[in-house]
This record gives sequence, C-alpha cells and structure tokens, in this order.
Amino acid sequence: MDKPETTMIGDFIQDDQVNFEGALTFNVKAAYIEKKTIWKSKNITAEFLGRFWENMLENEAIKESLHFVCAELMENAVYHSLAADYMVKIQLCFSQNELLVYVKNAADTSKMTEFENFVRSLLETENLQKLFVKRMKEARKSKSKKSQLGLITILKDRGAKLAWLLERRGDITEVTTLARILIKGKDE
Repeated sequence: MDKPETTMIGDFIQDDQVNFEGALTFNVKAAYIEKKTIWKSKNITAEFLGRFWENMLENEAIKESLHFVCAELMENAVYHSLAADYMVKIQLCFSQNELLVYVKNAADTSKMTEFENFVRSLLETENLQKLFVKRMKEARKSKSKKSQLGLITILKDRGAKLAWLLERRGDITEVTTLARILIKGKDE
C-alpha cells in the first residue's frame, strides 16, 4: 500500500509517541452507530467512557467534559464517515495529567479542503465566543446541520485542545481528531 499524503493541524501527538499510563480503545463500523440512532449510541458510549475514567482516575470533575468531547467527536466521525463499512476508532489514553481522546474515521477527500480551512481558522481564532455566535446565526439562517458548534464548544467551554491528522489515500482520507483534556482536581 502506498504511503499516504499526511497533514497535521494543531499540536497533534501520535498515539505511539506517548508513554501512556493506560488506554481504552473501541473499534466499530460506522454502520453500527447509525446516523438515525446516533444520539442514543454516542451518549451510551460517551457515558461509559466518562464513568470508566472518572473511576479509574478517581476524579469526578473529568466525567462531564469527557462525556461531551467523546459524544461530539463520535457524532462527527459517524456523520462524516465515507461509508458504513469503514471503522470508527475511539481511543482514550491517560498520560500523566491529561486524557487524550483520539477518534478516527474515513472521509471523502474532496471535502477535505473545506474541513482543513475551517479547523485551521478555528485554532487561530482568538475570540471563540464571537465565532460561536456567528456560526450559530449562520446555521439558523441556512437551516444547516453543519454548524460546527460542537468543535467550538469543545475549545470554548470544555478547555480541551484540538488537533488533527489527515492521511490521504486517493478518494479516501483517514481523519484522526485528537482532543487533549487536562485533568484537574485529583490532587488539588
């Protein structure tokens, strides 16, 4: 297989470059997290992951942020997956004082330029609240479900850092989104 054309956006850390204290990985075909039932599926999975790490780290404060981040990234992965037979990979890794959430899916390469432009502008935005309001108004006006408010909320309200790895292989691009969540409160 040919080596993919790779693009990193933001402060992306490959999962094999970190010495993790622990990791939990789910691999599931996009078809099993159907778009029709995504709200239920993603919430069940996100709830499990939040509770698991809350207990593992003995840190109640992490559950709500982790739940929101996992649910949002899973929804995006399934919604933007190229085909139902592609695997969606969800990996949570614990490293020292942060949780790293990796969500990987396969997307249509033809849609990547628009996506890249949005995430680059998102990471460069100084006023996330202003961007949030602007995108909300645009989505309401166009009646579009593609508001991208979830990614803005992850940065704005959940204090996570986002980064992406795009691996292009012809018509298919594997998109790995990384959310880094600082763990607070355990020893405070």
